[in-house]
Parts: sequence; C-alpha cells; structure tokens
Amino acid sequence: MNRLLQETDALLKAGGFDYAFCGGYAIELYLDKPVRKHCDIDVSAFWEDRDKIILFMQSKGWGVYELCGGGKAHHITEVAYQIKAKRNIFCMTSDCEIVSLTPLTEPDMFVVEFDHRGQDKLTLIEFLFDNKERDLYLYGRNHDISLPLAKAFLTRGGVKYLAPEMVLLYKSTDTEREGYQLDYDMTVSKMTAEQKTWFRNALSIVNPNGHKWLREFE
Repeated sequence: MNRLLQETDALLKAGGFDYAFCGGYAIELYLDKPVRKHCDIDVSAFWEDRDKIILFMQSKGWGVYELCGGGKAHHITEVAYQIKAKRNIFCMTSDCEIVSLTPLTEPDMFVVEFDHRGQDKLTLIEFLFDNKERDLYLYGRNHDISLPLAKAFLTRGGVKYLAPEMVLLYKSTDTEREGYQLDYDMTVSKMTAEQKTWFRNALSIVNPNGHKWLREFE
C-alpha cells in the first residue's frame, strides 16, 4: 500500500471522525496497485464532522484553509468563522512546498496556487465534505443520486475508501483533467456488474444529453 496513504491513515484515525480516501488514491486502493502520481491526498468526510476535523488538524499543527472559488482561499483560524462557499478544505504543514499563498487585502484571505508535480511527503491533505441520509451516501452534486453506505465505502487492509463507481462519477465532470481518463480506463472494466449498472445509470442522470464514458456501455 502507498506509504503516504498509510501515513495519512495513521494520522487521521486518532481524530474520532468518519473518513475515507477518495479521488485517485481510492482508485488505487480498489485496484490494489499504483496507477499514477497524485497532486494531493483527497479524503471524503461528512459535513457534520467538519468542525471536529478542523480542530483536530489545527491541534496537530496544520494550517487549515477553505476554498472559496476564483482561486481564493480563506485561512480558518476560528471554527466559528467559516465562509463555507465550497465543500472542500485543505490542510497543510508549515513546510509544504506544493501550495503557494499570496495574501489579499481582506483578512485571512489568499490567492492559492497548487503545484501539480505530485506529492512525495505528507504535507497536504484535502477534505471533501458530503452528506448522508439515514443509510445512504448522497452524491455531492445531485442528492437524488445515492449509494447505500455499505456499498459507498469499501476497505482494503483496514483502510477505508470511496467506491470506484462514485469516484468515477465525480471525475466524469472533468474528463480532460490530467489522469482522470486513465483512472476511468484502468477501473471500469474491473468493476462488478452491479457497480457498472449503478455508474451507467448515475452518469445518464447527470448527463441527459450524453457523455463519452457512456459509450462503454452501448
């Protein structure tokens, strides 16, 4: 298993909140092999644990920032003051070299730039917050699309990760982004018939006018 995943899991398991790896690393956990280099470590969590996660990461000495759109980020110094314009926050260590922050005139606001060369040290973690309803995980961009929690999260070696059909649904909105097409190509043929059926149906709902990944199922 990837060393950075193991280090991240060891860090977060003491936080007392639910989490699961998502993004490209979830694909690698599902396939049980490396696929490509990753710019950051993406972690799925629930909105109800957002404040707890912020406080936990701050207690470990990490800086916590929320993305606000337009290339801007807000440094969260107090959990009572959050903008919550987006569903993701990123946490970085003081020696992180793959994030550049340029102060703006507004207090605690920065222009943020990410170096996409890839991460080789545990200095950056991004949390993406989602909702659940009873026993369902709700797709963040359309709550009419869901998966039972028991199927939305899988484990490998005791490490929890988001199911590949849900990961690919998130990636389907930006197929030209570096690595996303490769993630799809490597994964879709390995999914179960049930996973493929769910993915095809969900992708059709999100893209009523068609999507290039739907051609796989024609």
